[in-house]
Formats: sequence, C-alpha cells, structure tokens
Amino acid sequence: MTRVRVLPVDESAEGEAETLLELCTEASLPVPFGCTVGKCGVCRIEVLEGELQEAGRFEQAVLDGFGCDKGVRLACQARLAGDVTIAPLGAAQCNPSES
Repeated sequence: MTRVRVLPVDESAEGEAETLLELCTEASLPVPFGCTVGKCGVCRIEVLEGELQEAGRFEQAVLDGFGCDKGVRLACQARLAGDVTIAPLGAAQCNPSES
C-alpha cells in the first residue's frame, strides 16, 4: 500500500494504483486534472517528500515544454514508488519557486 498526502489541505489516503492520479481520484484527494493522458498539464504537482518512479520520455518532454522545474511531475503519468507528499500546481503555475 502506498500513502499519498496532499498539501496544503493535509488530506491523505492509502491504496494501490498504477499512477499517482489514479490513487488520488479513487480516494477523492484534491488534485485537479484535465485530459488524463499527459497533454494538458493541469495535473502538475510538486513532489515535496518521497519519491515517484523516474519520469518517462513522454512525461519529461511535456514538462520540458511547460518549462517545469525538477520535482514537478504530471500526476496522470507519474508512477508510484512509495509514500509521497505532493502539492498540486494546476494550470496556473509550473515553477513553485516563482510564486
């Protein structure tokens, strides 16, 4: 079982899923999403603690296209590797250090 914690709302859930977004939606955690296939960027999250599997080439290309910093991932593409704490960024921003 993997535990996902979402800040700043401090909601969490445990479960098993292939992607971060699948676990979040199954548990009704507040992570915005759009297309669910990695093209729109609405489900961008910042990894605050823990780890996800390494980004695939497609996900990395999308993140690079949006100019995202290291540590920003797409919830719909990010594969779980253990417990993780995240903060949704949504479509409004990509680089948390710029806010």
